[in-house]
Amino acid sequence: MRELAQRLFGLIGRGRVTRANPAAQLQQLQLVLTADELKDEMEHAEPFGFTACPKQGAEALALFLGGDRSNGVVISVSDRRYRVRGLKPGESAAYNAAGHTIVLYEDRIEVTAPRIVLKASAEVVADTPLFKATGRIEAAMDIVDNAAGGGSSLAAVRAAHNDHSHKENNVAGSNTDQPDIKVL
Repeated sequence: MRELAQRLFGLIGRGRVTRANPAAQLQQLQLVLTADELKDEMEHAEPFGFTACPKQGAEALALFLGGDRSNGVVISVSDRRYRVRGLKPGESAAYNAAGHTIVLYEDRIEVTAPRIVLKASAEVVADTPLFKATGRIEAAMDIVDNAAGGGSSLAAVRAAHNDHSHKENNVAGSNTDQPDIKVL
């Protein structure tokens, strides 16, 4: 009976991360559990499609199969130092120690970071009736408007403006000069 009680008490462990090995096929963590019990190379079972490398001091929960303290797996890691607070029921967030966040509010999604990079091998499509930018827009290549209807490129509009001339009104036979101010 005593052995059974020890196994039951040993099923779950709570502790702090002291080291992480994210290069392993299944991430491995070193934990210090309560009573200064050190566990090394514990596998961290992360949900499919999500991964994170916890910082030293993050909190962890581990399960020990059959209460065997030599056979454990970390099932959850959290870090109250960086957790997004103030969410309403049904809202969720992804975050990191640098303060970058993706928050899924009930009425919008907010991404906060000093720099965001989107990489798409084919295209990025924004299906929205209105697209707003509060800052400057820069494009490394040409911009095309009304593209679905044949459209025209900004480069073509620029060339047409810069190179155009036309007959002057009320002046017999002469054309205007090209514009003095060119669109760059």
